[in-house]
Amino acid sequence: MKINPLNFFGRRTKVLPPHFITTSIFASEYQTTLIDKWIYENCHGRYCMIKTSEWIKDRMRPKVTIGFENPSDLTLLALSGQLNK
Repeated sequence: MKINPLNFFGRRTKVLPPHFITTSIFASEYQTTLIDKWIYENCHGRYCMIKTSEWIKDRMRPKVTIGFENPSDLTLLALSGQLNK
């Protein structure tokens, strides 16, 4: 694994800034943990994961909004297939 110097300063932010590029998926807590680990190991810029819930057809579903400072990190995540699991 390559050493990323940004890891020492906390790449994951708690607030989603307006300039981040975002995507939203419906994912369980386990899938969210796997995606977070994958992003931490394979992407290089800052990112944010916001967990919310949404009503769909009389059912509450967990929703995760993922934001990246670098658009290339979102492209890498989409091409990896992690969002389709």
